[in-house]
Amino acid sequence: MALDTPSDAAAAIRPFLGPDFLLGSETARRLYAATADLPIVDYHCHLSPQELAEDRRFASITEVWLGGDHYKWRLMRGAGVDERLITGDADDWEKFHAFASVLGRAIGNPIHHWSHLELQRYFGIDDVLDADSARDIYERANEKLRRPEFSARGLVRASGVEVICTTDDPLDALEHHATLAEAADFDTLVVPGFRPDGVLRIERDAFGPYVERLGEATGAAISDFEGLVAALEQRIAYFDERGCTVSDQSLEIFPKRAATDAEADAILRRRLGGEALAADDVEAFRWALMRRLATLYHQRDWVMELHLNALRDANPRAMRRIGHDTGFDAIGEDRPIEALREFLGELEAADALPRTLLFTVDEAQNKQLAVLATCFPGAGIPGKVQLGNAWWFNDTIAGMAAQIRTFAEVGFLPAAVGMVTDSRSFLSYPRHEYFRRIVVDIVAQWVESGEFPANDATLESILRDVFHNNAVRYFRFDVPLVST
Repeated sequence: MALDTPSDAAAAIRPFLGPDFLLGSETARRLYAATADLPIVDYHCHLSPQELAEDRRFASITEVWLGGDHYKWRLMRGAGVDERLITGDADDWEKFHAFASVLGRAIGNPIHHWSHLELQRYFGIDDVLDADSARDIYERANEKLRRPEFSARGLVRASGVEVICTTDDPLDALEHHATLAEAADFDTLVVPGFRPDGVLRIERDAFGPYVERLGEATGAAISDFEGLVAALEQRIAYFDERGCTVSDQSLEIFPKRAATDAEADAILRRRLGGEALAADDVEAFRWALMRRLATLYHQRDWVMELHLNALRDANPRAMRRIGHDTGFDAIGEDRPIEALREFLGELEAADALPRTLLFTVDEAQNKQLAVLATCFPGAGIPGKVQLGNAWWFNDTIAGMAAQIRTFAEVGFLPAAVGMVTDSRSFLSYPRHEYFRRIVVDIVAQWVESGEFPANDATLESILRDVFHNNAVRYFRFDVPLVST
C-alpha cells in the first residue's frame, strides 16, 4: 500500500532499536516484558577466565569491543578494510574509526544490531555509530570505561549473567576458576568446559608434543591407546571436581569410519613413532577416541556438545600471518548424518550415550539433525539429544528464526536449552536479548494466528524454560530455577 503523506511515512517507520525492536504485536510485547529480565545462562563461550579472575580493566572501547571479536573483523574485511586497521599495528582510535565507518553502512548484518544494542545497554549511547559520530562516541565510551564498574566482572554483572561456562584445554590447571569461586564480591557462577581438541587432532604436528605434556600432567608416559584414555579420564575427573559438566568437540568432518580400540591403538603407536597418517586412519582414531570420551562423559553425567561443519582456516595465507580463530573460517560441506546415527546408536546400545547437543553452521542440515536427535530420547530428560541453537554464521534474525521453527516443527520446543554467545567479548550479552526478542515474536505469531492458545501462563512458562530453566537443568548448574 502506498503511503499518502510524509507524516504517514514517518508514523509507519519504527524507531531504530526502539523498545519494540523485533516485536511485531502486542502479544509479543507483553510476553517479552514478562521474560526480558531473566538471568543469562551462557553455557558455551570463549571469555578468558584469567581476565575475569584479574577483573581486567580496559584502556579503550577498541580494546574491549574489537580486541578479539572476529565477527567484527570479518565484517571489516568484507568492506575492504586493511588488516593493519583490524589486527595490525594501528592505534586504538584508527581501528575504532575504521570499524565505525563500516558499521554505519552495514545494512542487514546482525553486527549492526548487536553493536548498537551494546552501545545502548552498556554505555547509554543511543546515537548511530558511523564515520561522522565515531570520535564523539569513542570519547564518551572511553570515559565510561574509566569508571570502576566497567571492569570485566562489572560488565558481566551489568549483563545479568548468572552462569558462564568457559572453553578450556584438558591441561588447564583451572586456577582462575578457583579464584572466581572464592571471590566474595562476584556472584556469577563460572565453570570450566572440557575441550579436547589437542588429542582429537592426531594429524597435526602439535599432537605428539601435546600427548607428551598430557603424560607429564598425569604422571605417566603415554605410549598406547589405553594409556591415553586413562590420562584423559584423570583430567576429566579433575575438571569434574571443579564444577565442569560439559565437553565440547569441534569437528570439521565427523569421522565416518568406526574403529575398535585395538585399531586406534595401532594408529596411535604409528603416529607417536613419527608416521604421517592417511585420512582414513585419522577418522578411525577420532571415532574410537570420541566413543571412549563420550562414555566417560556419560559416567560423569556431563553434556557432550558436537560442533559440526566449520571449515577451519579457509585462507591458509591469512592463517600463517595472523593465526587460528581470527575470522577466516567458513561453512563446510560435510554430511555427517549417517555417521552420527551410527555413533549415537553405538553409544545408546552400550547404555553410554550422554546428553548431547548437535550444533551445525550449515543451516541446511537443521532438520536432519533435529529429527535424528528425537531418535535418541531419554526418560525424564526432555530433549536428551537435541539440535543446538543457531550458531556462528546463523546468528541472524533469519537463522535464529529458522532454527526455532525447525526445532518446534519436528521436536519439542519447550525442551530447548536456549542461546549461547560463543563469544570472546565481555560486551556480547545483548545477543541474548536479540535471541529472546526473536523467539518471543515467533511464539506471538503462533498465538496471533490462532495456531496456539492465548494462555499467558503457559506461554510464559515455556519461555522461562527456553531462556533459563532448561539450561540450568540440562547442564546441572548449581543455580536456582525461575518460577515467575
